[in-house]
Amino acid sequence: MGITTSQPRPTPRSASGLNIDPRLPRLVLGLWVFTILVFVLGISRVAPVAPGESRKLVEWAYLGFLFRHINPYLFTAFGIGSAIGLSVLGAAWGIFITGSTLAGRAIATPRITSKNLISIIFCEAVAIYGVIMAIILQTKIEYVPRNADGSYPQSVMTSGYATFACGLTVGLANLACGICVGIVGSACALADAANPALFVKILIIEIFGSALGLFGVIVGIIMSANVDFKGQ
Repeated sequence: MGITTSQPRPTPRSASGLNIDPRLPRLVLGLWVFTILVFVLGISRVAPVAPGESRKLVEWAYLGFLFRHINPYLFTAFGIGSAIGLSVLGAAWGIFITGSTLAGRAIATPRITSKNLISIIFCEAVAIYGVIMAIILQTKIEYVPRNADGSYPQSVMTSGYATFACGLTVGLANLACGICVGIVGSACALADAANPALFVKILIIEIFGSALGLFGVIVGIIMSANVDFKGQ
């Protein structure tokens, strides 16, 4: 009587060949929310309380006071860094996914190398979007001194937050675009190796994916039009 042993089930893989635990996004989201709560409540605990007043759970007035006195040029630097950093991260991630699949599959099917290089170009364009927006935002920075009470003029605060929002919008859009193009480009290379007639059809999907980054750039350019540190 033979003894049967159960074989472990293979872990499902994505088109890029990466194993991603489905619990990981929920864990990252939970850690992010927990960090924000600790940050907000931690600052609220150190807020001064007038005699006879009870301490609130969140001192929104104190938080507003802090943000009004934070150097807006810090948010400007964060915005520019987000635009270029997240865009390059998305491009590198996409090239990593597509390039590794293309290089591995080209060993058995060398003919797919030339056509599928367009996927690498699409990923590289994502980084170029971030570079262009970072240059545009950098040229808009102008120094304006503080007011007599230590606060910054309204035009400086508005421009600082607008630059931060613009850079973050462009960076996140390009990050998602780079990952999307990388995964679709990886699938395009595998499909082209199996059936050359599928290349053009999947390439159309990849073109629509690459347009996602342009949406972020268009919105970023519109937002950057309101950046005017001197308020002229």
